[in-house]
Amino acid sequence: MPCSAFEKWVFRNRFINLCKSMTELNFKHELKKISCSVLVVCGDKDKINKKASLELQQQIENAEIAIIENAGHEVNTDNPTLLGQKLNVFFKQYV
Repeated sequence: MPCSAFEKWVFRNRFINLCKSMTELNFKHELKKISCSVLVVCGDKDKINKKASLELQQQIENAEIAIIENAGHEVNTDNPTLLGQKLNVFFKQYV
């Protein structure tokens, strides 16, 4: 997003309000309704999201977790090869 667009007062306030509203979202009670297979992906160095990823995997009945070694939050950038391998293994189950 260009800085000039973000600097406009109206847009900036709307963006901030949108971000604040998302902090109140809670879909935890809906997770039990997911019936398809799910692969939860998290980098082993992603300390902020690792606990939530493990909890998410436990809450979804057909979920697996892939912890990507030598990766932080951006697993696709930090370790794209291992991410690709994990995705291939997961998707080959359904082909």
